Amino acid sequence: MSAESFILFLIALKLVAITFGLPVAYSAVFFSVVFLLYEGVPISLAVSQIGSAMNSFTWLAIPMFMLAGKLMTASGIADRIFDFAAKLVGRIPGGLGHVNIVSSFVFAGMSGSLLADVAGLGEIEYKAMRKKGYDPDFVVGITLASSATGPILPPSLPMVLFGVAANVSITGLFLGGILPAFLIAACLMLYVMIVGIRRGYYGEAWQGWRILLTATIRALPPLLTPVIIVGGMTLGIFSPTEAATVAVFYALVIAGLVYRELSLEAFFAVLRDTVVSTSQLLFIVASALLFAWVLTVAEVPQSIATYMSATFETRAGFLLAVIAMMLVLGAIIENAILMLVLAPMLLPIAQSQFGIDPIHFGVVIVFNIMIGQFTPPIGLALFVMRNITGFGLGRISLAVLPFLIPLIGALLIMAFYPPVVLAIPRALGF
Repeated sequence: MSAESFILFLIALKLVAITFGLPVAYSAVFFSVVFLLYEGVPISLAVSQIGSAMNSFTWLAIPMFMLAGKLMTASGIADRIFDFAAKLVGRIPGGLGHVNIVSSFVFAGMSGSLLADVAGLGEIEYKAMRKKGYDPDFVVGITLASSATGPILPPSLPMVLFGVAANVSITGLFLGGILPAFLIAACLMLYVMIVGIRRGYYGEAWQGWRILLTATIRALPPLLTPVIIVGGMTLGIFSPTEAATVAVFYALVIAGLVYRELSLEAFFAVLRDTVVSTSQLLFIVASALLFAWVLTVAEVPQSIATYMSATFETRAGFLLAVIAMMLVLGAIIENAILMLVLAPMLLPIAQSQFGIDPIHFGVVIVFNIMIGQFTPPIGLALFVMRNITGFGLGRISLAVLPFLIPLIGALLIMAFYPPVVLAIPRALGF
């Protein structure tokens, strides 16, 4: 059996193993080692390869951004954000559905993570909307879909992963995600308005500018988070890793001095949670990098490049094929694996064969892959929502399904109209 055929056989076994409960990182390491033994490659070479790939200063941004997001969550700002959003857009037809979207949008500017958005705001949004009589499936769907801005609006952990793995400017990716985040929110709000009018979900009464101003002032510190982070990176004041450290310091100031809702006990709990979450993610990252190297040894990237070049002659055809492939694979393969393995393989093809800008391609791919968080069996956001609602995964999956329409619509717009992604980076010299 050729190396290429054997690696495809192992990938199929890996997917079966994951389906039956084998952790993603363990499966990546196990099947990588099996292939290396089959090919007679020394395991010590694989260990050296992992060490070399992980030896990057930029990886330190991951635990720091995680810590900043968890500090923000623990500081009790979720209620302030929800109140601000309610005063700002609660009167629009669709009511609390719009509040849900804006709350997630604001929270995304602090957490950088889709899952942190669902876990941090999900319970508040779910209870508030159910109390007002909104259909539970509608509430589940919009709560999950609105969290899609988390990986797009800077700071963004998935963009850090892609930037390091594919050697693309993280600052450029952060800037490229700003307008698409607004686009995603606008598409969702349009959909919610249509549903709200049909179902009679009308907005709350307007309470006046004074009330809105008060709510804005209470929520102002978290609203400034992305401005400080992206502004500092764009002006060259600090690097992405240093920006993550600044985000932690700013989160400590907000939680401990401004809101004064972070106790010493809660702080140590956040540190423990961050250590565990970081260890889990970086283990997945290391296993994904090993798997990516194994695929390179098996010459899979070369085969993909040859197939793509021979099959697709136009930029549009290539982008559609990539989007469709990522939507399917996102349902069965852990998102970090796709980000670290497949996306960097496709980027050279996108650049050399079709002239696609790496920042444009990176933002599109990140959002494309993140939609997989909403699809079974591996969509982690579904499990977080299950813990909040107690609903089965089947019901949650069906609830979020209609909201994939505006999300995929936004994805197609940013894919086929590059200025949505590139306008801000180009204006600032990226």
